[in-house]
Amino acid sequence: MNPFFSHIKMVAIDCDETLVRSDNTISDYTVDVLHRLQQRGVAITIATGRMYQTAKPIGQALKLGNVSMILFSGGLIQELETGCKLFEQTVSIEVVRRIYELAKQYDWHIQSYIDDHLLCHHKTWQSALYERQTGATAEFLGDTLYSLNSEPNKLIAIDTVEGINRIIEILTPRVGDMVTLVRSQKDFLEIVALNVSKGRALTQLALDNHISLEHIVSFGNAENDISMLRKTGYSVAVENATDHVKSVAHTICGHHNDDGVAHWIEDNLL
Repeated sequence: MNPFFSHIKMVAIDCDETLVRSDNTISDYTVDVLHRLQQRGVAITIATGRMYQTAKPIGQALKLGNVSMILFSGGLIQELETGCKLFEQTVSIEVVRRIYELAKQYDWHIQSYIDDHLLCHHKTWQSALYERQTGATAEFLGDTLYSLNSEPNKLIAIDTVEGINRIIEILTPRVGDMVTLVRSQKDFLEIVALNVSKGRALTQLALDNHISLEHIVSFGNAENDISMLRKTGYSVAVENATDHVKSVAHTICGHHNDDGVAHWIEDNLL
């Protein structure tokens, strides 16, 4: 162990393009490293944009036990094994309906998450991409999607990089004061409740576990990780992270496809 990190009591790790490889798998090496870290008494939390349905298999593959997971980029904190919800903040129906009116007008692919169901209008290349990347099972509702009365945990728009840029340009002046818009990948735009973020959720989780943020190391790659990377005592960006994320983090570890997070943890925390 690096003596500089002897005070660390928790690690918070993003999933996609950080902990999980491009083929949605986790290596035996990473599983072993995190198991040894947990045995040393360091708490581990997954902090992801994913829903419970697709984050749970990652947690189970890691054999972490009943850890708390930060889901929907901070909109939900839920226990891995029991499914118990510790915190939840959904997106208001009013703003959801405004966004879907724009989605119809501009032919955007925007999917919704309600009660751990992934809801889409119809099959598209975007829904296929998301299912392939996360292992999620989408449900296709047609126009019924636009009239649901339950508040979703989040919406997500999927498009080309240029398409997402355009969606942000259109949404920001219309609903930017009612929701948080943040990229989880260059082609994924998370739409969550106002003031929801991984950083805010991690602050709550740390408080509940009587752990100072100074005693936490966070790992990430994308814009929705920045709020978390800025709050923790130490922060690590993977090699494949965006330039903005790298500029925020204290240091950079290896690529997510090369178990960069696990190598950094073994070198510094074990």
